[in-house]
Order: sequence, then C-alpha cells, then structure tokens
Amino acid sequence: MSKSIEGVIASPGIVIGKAYIYRGDNIIIPKYNITDDQIEKEIKRYDESLAKTKEEIKAIQSQIATSLSNDMADIFKSHLMVLEDPYLDQKVRETISKEKRNAEWVLNDITLQLIQSLKSIEDEYLRERIIDISDINKRLINNLQKTHDESLADLKEEVIVIATDLTPSDTAMMNKKYVLGFITDRGGRTSHTAIMARALEIPAIVGSQVATSLIKHGDIIILDAIHGKVIVNPSRDEINEYEKYREDLKQLEDELAAIIELPSHTIDNETIYIYGNIEIPDEMNIIRDHGAQGIGLFRSEFLFLDKSLPDEEKQFEEYKKVVEFFNPHPVTIRTLDIGGDKIYAFTKQYKERNPFLGCRAIRFSLENEFLFRPQLRAILRASAFGNVKLMFPMISSVEELLKAKSILYEEMENLQKLGIPFNQNLPVGIMIEVPSAAINIDIFCKYCDFFSVGTNDLVQYTLAVDRISEKIAYLYNPLNLAVLRLLKLIADVSNQNNISLSICGEMAGEPKYTMLLLGLGYRQLSMSSAFMYQIKRIIRSVTIEECKDMVNNLMQLDNTYDIENAMMDVLNKKFPNLFFK
Repeated sequence: MSKSIEGVIASPGIVIGKAYIYRGDNIIIPKYNITDDQIEKEIKRYDESLAKTKEEIKAIQSQIATSLSNDMADIFKSHLMVLEDPYLDQKVRETISKEKRNAEWVLNDITLQLIQSLKSIEDEYLRERIIDISDINKRLINNLQKTHDESLADLKEEVIVIATDLTPSDTAMMNKKYVLGFITDRGGRTSHTAIMARALEIPAIVGSQVATSLIKHGDIIILDAIHGKVIVNPSRDEINEYEKYREDLKQLEDELAAIIELPSHTIDNETIYIYGNIEIPDEMNIIRDHGAQGIGLFRSEFLFLDKSLPDEEKQFEEYKKVVEFFNPHPVTIRTLDIGGDKIYAFTKQYKERNPFLGCRAIRFSLENEFLFRPQLRAILRASAFGNVKLMFPMISSVEELLKAKSILYEEMENLQKLGIPFNQNLPVGIMIEVPSAAINIDIFCKYCDFFSVGTNDLVQYTLAVDRISEKIAYLYNPLNLAVLRLLKLIADVSNQNNISLSICGEMAGEPKYTMLLLGLGYRQLSMSSAFMYQIKRIIRSVTIEECKDMVNNLMQLDNTYDIENAMMDVLNKKFPNLFFK
C-alpha cells in the first residue's frame, strides 16, 4: 500500500527511483574535561580544525564558481564569515580555558546556543540560516576528530536522497549523475540548500517533516516536485500514471520550445505577458529559457542576509547583471522586503513580537535610511543599463509612499549633481499586498506608474490567517470571496486609470488560477519557472470572454469550497490532460 507525503517545492521536476537515506547530519560529540597543562594543546586542536575547515569551504567555493557561477559560490561567504567571527572565536577559546572542556563539547554547546537564539525568531529567512550554522559546526567537529562521514559525492547508483536536512555543501558536492532528486524533513524555498538545488536543476521537496520517518532505505518513491508530494512504494498503476505524466511534461516542454519565441496570446488575440520571479541572479538563465519576457519581481533580500551589509557598489553590480541580461525586457526590482530581525547586523538589538505586523519592508527602509538610500542609488544607477522598474513593498498608506518617493527624488538629484547616469523617467510602483492599499487603489493611482499584486500577503492579511501556521492552514485560500473581490477591485480600478498592473504572488504561478486571473482583468503574470509552460499553453487555449464568464459565475457563490469545485470543473473539462494541484 503506497503512502503519500506532502512538502514544499524547492526545485521543480518529477523523478522515480530508489530511496537513499542520508544520515550525514548525525555527529558524535565526545565530552570530557581537560587539565591545565592540556589547555594549550586543546586550543591548538581547535586552531588546526578551524584552518582545515576554512580550506574546505574555499575549495567548495572554487568548485561551485567553476561549475555554476560566482553568485552561487557566494553562498559560502557567510560560512567563512561565521568562521572568522572574532566574538565566536574568542568565546570558544575562553570557554576551553575557563571551563576546561574539550573543543568538540565547547563548540557544539556554543553552536546550539546560537541555533536556539535563531529558532526563537519568528522569521523564515533567518530560521533557515540554522542549517548553515549546523554545516559549519559539523565540519569543525569532523576535522577535530579527523573523521570523514559519508558523502553524496561517493554515490555509485541513481537514488533519491532522503535526509532530515541537507547543508549547502552537501548539495553542492552531490554527484549529479546519480542524485535524481532529494527530499528533506526541514527547510524552505529560501534556504541556501533550496537555492542550490534550483541552480543545479535537481528536483527537490523540502519541509516534508516526516520523510525520514516514513521512508526506508531502498523504498521506491515518486518525487513529484510539480505538485509538492511524494508517493512511497507506489503501485504499478501509480508508476505508470507518473511515467505517462513525465512523458506529457516532456511533450509540453517540446511544444513550448516550438512556441517559446511567440507572444502569449489568447485565442481572441489578447496579449498576456509572462514574467519571472527571481531570488538570486543565477536563476535568470532558467527564467529566460522558459520563455519569460522579463522579470516581474527581483527580490533584493539575498544581498542583506549575510553578516556584512552590502554596499552600494555590490548592489549595483548585482542589479546591473540582471538588467543587462534581460535588456530590453523589463526588470522590476523590489526594495528590501524584510525586517531588522532578518538582518544579521540587527539581530542583537531588534526583536519583533509579531514580525508580520511589525517594522518590515518599506517601514524598515524608511526607519533605516542609511540602508535605503544606497539601495535606491544602486537601482537608479542600474537603470542606465536597461529597462528597470522600481517597486516599494508593503505600502499601506499614501504617506509611506510619498515619503519613499521623496527620498528617491533626493537621491536622483544627488546622482544628477555627480553626473552619474540613470533613467530620469524611471517607472515607480508599489506592491499591493495589504488590504488598505487595495481598498484605496483609486488614490494610489495618482502616485504610481504601476502596481504588482502580492497575493501571498494579501490573502494572509485579508483573512487574518498566518500562512505558515499548520493549525489554520485550511483557512488560507485565495479563492475566498473576499480575496476575489479585492483582486477584482484592484484590476478594475487600475485598468480604468490605465495603470500597468501585474500579479507576482503564488497565484500567478499556479496553472489552476490562470483562467481566473485573466477573467479578473490581469494581463501580466510573474512567476517562478516551474509552470510557465503550462500557463502559456492555457493562455493560448482560451478566450478572455470565457474566462470572464467563469469569474462571473464563481463570484455568485458564497462558499469557498463551492467556488473551488466550480472552478476545477471548468478546468478539468477544458484541460483533461493537465494536472492541477
């Protein structure tokens, strides 16, 4: 009897294969006391381990820079920064000397304390740095003991790797010839491991919670990183079904290759623009190869998650790289969309009781102009090299927008005085992800060149549902009538005022919502690469009129489940060969 497990799609794809249980994250910590005359020797052991670990990290960096890119290699900069942190280094030395404990014991305790402090922060980005800290700790302890545990580089047959978690270096050193994909109990889409998986194009599901409990070594499994599920010991019928589905996907990809240069038109000749969402520059090749006509959301947070804050020049180079790559297509760069609790330099002095409702996104930027102004200058400078659009996140009031624009105009004047080129007609827009912004959309039309709807937060704030809470996850549904009414209001008012409008939340990247969004009035969809081919196929198979008819019928219903069932009936009849999550 097969079992099914669900998780978060880290890197898309479907593979069928044998499970390989990877226990590489398990380390043994010897604990013993040392005498006064052994202290110097113990610190020397620590020094040797530290030097060896730095060598290993630099070797991985070099390998990744050669096989992938310098951007992916930069993920390991944060590892080196932790190893070179004078506070942590001093704490290890002092603890060994004062408490007279062996280096492994001391190192592990200090690491656990650091991890515990990160766990207490209600923030996905920062919690996902825990695996980076664990990675460093494991390497240091292995080098102290001069042991080498199992490596995914040594595999000799094709397998799907199952692990509690994988470190970035585990992922980087995978033998891609034999690793079909991987599944972890922990982790999320923004972890360094997930980013590495996407860059390596290895199908992956993370955050399954129970994979290592329910899957045994040698089990046959289907890893479906299109719909976010895993089938353990599938029946022959299930294997046949997925093998056919893989063939259908391959056929769809071949079809896309034939139409990739063609515009995405509906049957009645309405142009729909497909843009990409990226978290790091290295994803831009994948996005373009899937037919994206530019970048609808370039998240800038990756630059701010290391120990040292990025200067203007570093940001400028990263933005410029993407802008030149996609020129003349648009690249929409969103200013920093995290709070102080996510930025290393602020973690000791900044504690949010409720990060989702606290000083995050534009609020944080306006409170910290020393970070905001260099970012604005970097984006402005990049605008001289292509088609840049600048977007402010989580705007909830006109006052916030006017203050942000005022700072932007000041930086424009400063660059002008210095003779530094930039696009003086740079389009400026906002994310619509807070109900107050949606309700006042007519007012925001006076001050914006474009809008982009962030459905993830808009749904969360409209329904008062924490979207990462397992207990109330069933309430988080974009098809709630209140959400649909807000989405229609945004589209109607924007279109009436000729304001460019896109949608960049998860709804935009799920094929089952494509007809719905077209019927609501959206003509620009921004998404990850996973479903671009399916969405383009749907667009080219429908008329706007039939999409509008579907929406009108759905909005006559009161119950969310009735709305979902009615929508799925339409989709399954019209697209019987497509899988809808």
